[in-house]
Amino acid sequence: MPAESIMITVRQSTGTYIAKAKGFKPSASCSAGPRQAAEALATKLGLSSGLLQEQRCDGLEYGRSRFVHPGSITSN
Repeated sequence: MPAESIMITVRQSTGTYIAKAKGFKPSASCSAGPRQAAEALATKLGLSSGLLQEQRCDGLEYGRSRFVHPGSITSN
């Protein structure tokens, strides 16, 4: 059974970046940048942060980023 990809959305809020994934309770934040926040969330979810791919931001609100993970549960 193939794993579904996981969409991580990162938003900027008062000097920090907050990452959330729809359908998952954990969130993560980081002041270093959106990629680092997405990587922190991937790690919390037991995913390999090295597999994250940033998506184009067309149509997203200012201060938001989107990352996709293939969904395989393999820690770093």
